[in-house]
Amino acid sequence: MKKKFSKVSFFDIHLIKTWASIFAAFIGIFSGILSFWDLKSNEKHFLLIVVLLLLFLLYFVLFVRANTIQKLSLFIDNSEIDIRQGDIFSKEIYDDSQIIKVFSFNEYFDTQVDDIIISKNSLNGKFIENKVDNIDKLNSCIANDTRLNKYNVSINNVREQGKKTKYKLGSIFKYSDNVFLTALTHFNDNNEAFLSIQDYIKFLINFWDQIDELYAGKTVVITLFGSGITRLEGRTFSNTQILQIILWTFCLRRIKFKKPAKFIILLDELTNSDIDYYKVKVGFHDLQK
Repeated sequence: MKKKFSKVSFFDIHLIKTWASIFAAFIGIFSGILSFWDLKSNEKHFLLIVVLLLLFLLYFVLFVRANTIQKLSLFIDNSEIDIRQGDIFSKEIYDDSQIIKVFSFNEYFDTQVDDIIISKNSLNGKFIENKVDNIDKLNSCIANDTRLNKYNVSINNVREQGKKTKYKLGSIFKYSDNVFLTALTHFNDNNEAFLSIQDYIKFLINFWDQIDELYAGKTVVITLFGSGITRLEGRTFSNTQILQIILWTFCLRRIKFKKPAKFIILLDELTNSDIDYYKVKVGFHDLQK
């Protein structure tokens, strides 16, 4: 996958509107100045050409800046959301006791890393292999967690591999005070993750509500949930669209967070380069408070 040269179109409507408002202000100021100066006609034409050239140069600068945004901070309902490139396993993030790290699992909270149930290259696969000392103990804790069992939806006794207890999407298992696991995807008989867009939205709403119950004022770090799931209702969603859905569900959830919260959405280098930050910034500009 190659990096996009231009994520924002040169004739993007929002870019044009931003430039047009600046254009109108400049022309107004220019006209006002000329009304006080006694200039010859050719001098006025020369100044007009210079101003127009500067304005067109400004448009090009706005275009380049829109395409080179690499991170974004949004303030919504007194909560801050930072979106940027980073590694959830970095010492700065993972070892910080004031940061909650969230890893997504399937609806069974499977822990079998064998490239069949869980890929060794996935984030939850790396978490299990590198951060979990005793997998049997983890499985026992998940199975006997009183809070999590409230979200037990069924038992799949015909499942041949992996666990059999299925949990509601968006359910959270508190692995530690600083590490949460959440049920993101359904899992079919071929051990493939799948998700309809309706279920994805339900997952996010449930996830935000449970985070509100558990985060205890700490910063919460997530990744781009749903990115790379090719069976998201049979159609492909861009990383920008997935990010927008995550942010919209945060805005539209039933209740506000009890107190100001900070969230960080960490993206790997390739995903970060694919995000149209300008589009996201414009789309959520009016919702910020």
